[in-house]
Amino acid sequence: MSFDDLHKANEQQLTSTVDKIVKEFEVTPEKLDELVAYFIEQMEKGLAPQDNEDKSTNKGLPMIPSYVTGTPNGTEKGTLLAADLGGTNFRTCSVTLNGDHTFSMEQMKSKIPDELLEPTGVTSEMLFAYLARRTQLFMKKYYEADMQAGKEFKLGFTFSYPVDQTSLNSGTLIRWTKGFQIADTVGADIVQLFQGEIDKLGMQNVKIVALTNDTVGTFLSHCYCSDNTDSMTTGEISEPVIGCIFGTGTNGCYKEEISKLTKVPQAIRDKWAEQGKTHMVINTEWGSFDNDLKHLPTTKYDIDIDQKFSSNPGFHLFEKRVSGMFMGEILRNVLVDLHSNGLIFNQYRTNAQLPHRLQTPFELDSEVLSHIEIDDSTGLRETELSLLQSLRLPTSPTERREIQRLVRAISRRSAYLSSVPLAAIIIKTGTLEMRYHGEVEIGCDGSVVEYYPGFRSMIRHALALGPLGAEGERKTHLKIAKDGSGVGSALCALVA
Repeated sequence: MSFDDLHKANEQQLTSTVDKIVKEFEVTPEKLDELVAYFIEQMEKGLAPQDNEDKSTNKGLPMIPSYVTGTPNGTEKGTLLAADLGGTNFRTCSVTLNGDHTFSMEQMKSKIPDELLEPTGVTSEMLFAYLARRTQLFMKKYYEADMQAGKEFKLGFTFSYPVDQTSLNSGTLIRWTKGFQIADTVGADIVQLFQGEIDKLGMQNVKIVALTNDTVGTFLSHCYCSDNTDSMTTGEISEPVIGCIFGTGTNGCYKEEISKLTKVPQAIRDKWAEQGKTHMVINTEWGSFDNDLKHLPTTKYDIDIDQKFSSNPGFHLFEKRVSGMFMGEILRNVLVDLHSNGLIFNQYRTNAQLPHRLQTPFELDSEVLSHIEIDDSTGLRETELSLLQSLRLPTSPTERREIQRLVRAISRRSAYLSSVPLAAIIIKTGTLEMRYHGEVEIGCDGSVVEYYPGFRSMIRHALALGPLGAEGERKTHLKIAKDGSGVGSALCALVA
């Protein structure tokens, strides 16, 4: 066999293998129906009293009460503080609500130091002391005179990790996600830890009055900014129902009837009813959906990433198939596997000779995938440049074509799976049937849903393919909630 014939045969084998991998990432309409039904089942289980086994294994959907029982309508006014600890950054903000669905914001963003993400030797005090120092720097820059005058400041704290919340301003960490591995924080009250470090710096007039998850903040922010009408001409009402994050991680919340929150003692629910409270925002923590893998589509790459490369094996398995933190890692694992089988990058004899960045877990960012996703240049030149720049990885035109196919399969699976909790919540709450010509608004935040090319369109396509159907999809509106976590935590502080 000549060299050309051998080369052509290798390309054909690569294409055939990629065909099989792409098929493994497919999410069919039947699978969507199955997942939505199971998600609803897990929601109902999570709202009910938990037995000791459910609590100890941390399986299923936690369905955490947020203690937020009211939603803003856009007329609220005032200036409040917000702090937001996300996956990679910490933000301190002041939010001025103008009372007309608009707001203005001052903010200071800081990247979480790498040393705080180390697996050993990091303590809660080290993390929250850092957050307090950044908060102090923000206050000195924007409110030093007010601080010296003793003005009281209410602060809402967005903490984007699973918390067992016991009131609006208290909650204990269930487990870390998204890189943190600080052992002594688990089981501790997050507000007490942060407030203690703030007080040590002499800022006793800054009080954390509300603890919220970023997805709850996104929901409240969307409620404030939305005018609740989809069309001035039709008068159709769009009800804000869901707040969700599709970024480094993924999670969502929604408005549930308090009467269905049976995990909360009856006496407390009766007290809320006496106060005229009928609904509460529930933090689903849907990143944990189907940790038992009874229904989620699973490839060998998902198993390897969870067991070998993640900091919390066995948990957040839905998130590990959906979020921006894992999309690039899935592609990296596929590429390394293809090379191990001699199908790609044959200029490198062994995996050890591959470019270091391709060998390094989580080095391939989802932003690179976004460039590859929409590349229509001749010979996929943009893909070539992206891989050279991000991984120092030279590629042939055939390799780039197959890589693009893999990227599109990974992103499509992510978006299709993202539609599952949205459809499940809409169906469970019956929101589309609550009023004639009623429609649903979903407030979204996160880099993937906002910036990844075609991601929202793919979610909508999956909604139409799933149990909502085309009519339900048309009545569902995905809206970007800008600065959701910061504005939302400020709104929480306002009602505290």
